[in-house]
Amino acid sequence: MKILLFTAASAMSLIAANAAHADDQEGWYLRGNAGVGVHTDAEIQGDMTSAGHGNGIQSQVSPAASLGLGYDFGENWRVELDGDTLWTDMGSIGGIPSSSAKLRTNTLMLNALYDFDDFGKWEPYVGAGLGFVQGKANLTAHDFPSVDNALTRTPACLGARTLDQADSCDISDKDSGFGWQLMAGLGRKISDNLTWDTHYTYLNGPNLDVEGLRTNGITGASAPISAKLSDVGAHTIMTGLRYTFGDHAHSAAKAMPKALPPTPVFAPAEITCWDGAMVLEASQCAAKPAPAPAPVEVTSCWDGSFVNAGTSCPTQTVVADTYTCWDGTVTYDLSTCAIEPVAVAQTNLNACGSSPVAIFDIPTNQSPKQMARLGTMPEFGDSHGLTPSQFYDKLNARYNATANDKAYLNYLFKSMGYSNGWADAQAYMFSEEVLPVGTRGLLGLGEQHHYSYSILPTNDRDRQAFRIQSANGVVVHFMKTCGNYMYACE
Repeated sequence: MKILLFTAASAMSLIAANAAHADDQEGWYLRGNAGVGVHTDAEIQGDMTSAGHGNGIQSQVSPAASLGLGYDFGENWRVELDGDTLWTDMGSIGGIPSSSAKLRTNTLMLNALYDFDDFGKWEPYVGAGLGFVQGKANLTAHDFPSVDNALTRTPACLGARTLDQADSCDISDKDSGFGWQLMAGLGRKISDNLTWDTHYTYLNGPNLDVEGLRTNGITGASAPISAKLSDVGAHTIMTGLRYTFGDHAHSAAKAMPKALPPTPVFAPAEITCWDGAMVLEASQCAAKPAPAPAPVEVTSCWDGSFVNAGTSCPTQTVVADTYTCWDGTVTYDLSTCAIEPVAVAQTNLNACGSSPVAIFDIPTNQSPKQMARLGTMPEFGDSHGLTPSQFYDKLNARYNATANDKAYLNYLFKSMGYSNGWADAQAYMFSEEVLPVGTRGLLGLGEQHHYSYSILPTNDRDRQAFRIQSANGVVVHFMKTCGNYMYACE
């Protein structure tokens, strides 16, 4: 860090010395700014992870500060050494309960800036910088009880555990590397030396490698863990003051050159030709062309063609009106359109009751839990915006990726009457449906594929689902909001 400061200061001194003759308004300046900023959405990978759980970690808007020392060359260009800091709360890790993330970035950048000086006292500018970025991450995730009070392994903390073992993962560590930033700002002259400075900065930082501990909540034993934060960056907007050292009012007046009297120019008399050209002699004018023949009068016809005046236009033909039927065909008579078919409603849901298949066994002696919203414990993730065929592809990818999902999908499809399990699944078996308000049944919970007797939320978005065609009449859905299995009954 000391080498970078020394190098930057040396570079600015050399440039200033070479440019000293260019403009007397050059000089050193000091800048201080404060404002707000937000870190860009980041991903956590390694022993702690946000993969497959929502959108990683998402920053809240927080205070930011900046301090800069620079040199103004007086020819639109400035160079400055800039230090920024931003500390934000990133909330939970991918929406997972009992987890949190915080991130602080400190930067030291060498910026090059260009001022646009044709706007009076207002001075827009743009710039770019390169330097060091130091990031400190505070990450934590704990195993937590599910809705039926069973211990749930937090997906944000990887590693094998026994059934009665509750673990916690904690990381508080920092890392640094090279980064870059882009800037756009606006200054306004308050006096010859003082400028009100407001600017926006986009920071692109390095990946951060951090380390911590996984701790057993029963025995207290711990083991080292490591993780990587990727896509680290930030947006900040700050305002403050920039003070330039030196007597710029005196130097500007001294640098103004004295106006020289205009030098008289004597030119010989010129002649204007018929076409406006200026020549010294009439013989140099171009020959005047003969007048153009009078234009022939024409008439515009109904079909866009033209005929000489006094000549008849083509006879206009009358075209019968056409109509478009409901299926897109065109006809001259609406009574000839095909009859529009009537949409057939979906079949009703499963009958609530006991079943030898665990995922279809409704505990009618219990009261279902009313769900306020979906998405807190997703099985296959948010699938809004996917077509039924794309959702089939998503399940197929998870089937081939993990043994737990493979066993679960094989069990589900065999229970639906498919002897080969998921191998019999096809994209045409999937369709879209919105379940009615008050729908109840067994709702899947989390990637471990637990389930609970529940009532769906009342909002339309959380009741949108993919329906799967079965071989034995069982009606099965997957909810779009969280990708959770739903055995709905009535």
